[in-house]
Amino acid sequence: MSSTSGARRARSNDPKDVATPLLAWFAREQRRLPWREEPRDPYRVWISEVMLQQTRVEVVIPYFERFIARFPALDALAAAPLDAVLALWSGLGYYTRARNLHRAALLQGARAARGQSATLPRTRDALLELPGFGPYTAAAVASLAFGEDVPLVDGNVARVLARLFRLDGDARTRSWAKAAELLPRGRAGAFNEALMELGALVCLPRNPRCQSCPLSQLCEGKDEPDRFPAKKERKPRPLLAWRAVALRRRDGAVLLTRRPEGSLFAGLWDLPAPESVQRLWTTLESRGEVRQALTHREVHVQIFTSAATGRAPKGMRWVAPADLGSVGLSSLATKCLRQARVAGIRLKHSLD
Repeated sequence: MSSTSGARRARSNDPKDVATPLLAWFAREQRRLPWREEPRDPYRVWISEVMLQQTRVEVVIPYFERFIARFPALDALAAAPLDAVLALWSGLGYYTRARNLHRAALLQGARAARGQSATLPRTRDALLELPGFGPYTAAAVASLAFGEDVPLVDGNVARVLARLFRLDGDARTRSWAKAAELLPRGRAGAFNEALMELGALVCLPRNPRCQSCPLSQLCEGKDEPDRFPAKKERKPRPLLAWRAVALRRRDGAVLLTRRPEGSLFAGLWDLPAPESVQRLWTTLESRGEVRQALTHREVHVQIFTSAATGRAPKGMRWVAPADLGSVGLSSLATKCLRQARVAGIRLKHSLD
């Protein structure tokens, strides 16, 4: 019966009415993912949850596997230089995530040097004290890895609960209280993961698979899922524009500069602006423009090339094409290098 006819499904007051069918469904239908291997490794849970923020599972899996192969434990991550971490993150986007991972690992490493525990804290509140741990990430690691009875809300969970209970307004904010009410004590990790999985596989943003949903009979928004959660007004992306030059030495090396703190792609390597290296080139040749739409902005970069000689200015370095994979490059920088026809550059999946 349509909700517009005035009839509504009876709201369940018993959290078990949600948890029981959802957990049974999850036991049958959950995907086999490399970070779900039992027993759960808190470090692997942490890395996966950070990578999965605003990033699809199928994109994350190869990045996760390469990252864990290079940094299999927290102490290995703490011992690595930031460049090595950013290099493995290149193309995954949202690079603050990688910098915060490294900062948190360094902090735990410093505690170990003082004789304190070098492992991740076991509670949500303690995890919140580490760099990069917000309410969601702290709750995810605490519940999935350590079994703490705490709720979590991401985009998938907010969408599921907004539809299930017809939550108007800010679904993410309202869903935290609802998720806490539903939480089955002693099974928080499985329940939280089941809610996220339901949103990822069944309760989709568009064309949800309601016929496959274990909570279909309880869902108050089933007849008009497009209403929930409420759509947010999209703000126009501001335009950022700059010029960049690929300076090449006779041996093929290209000059790169590290982007400063507080800038877009801070800490990553990029082509310098022509005016910052003017003493190294004589004539610039235009190579056209690279455009990329990021989550919150549009970027246009005018590309130039020139032969060059001389010592790299402070904060810059000459990098051979064969070594470009060992430095942290955004996918935008990779596109700019390709536009400049620098050999050895491969485009990676872009989520910048």
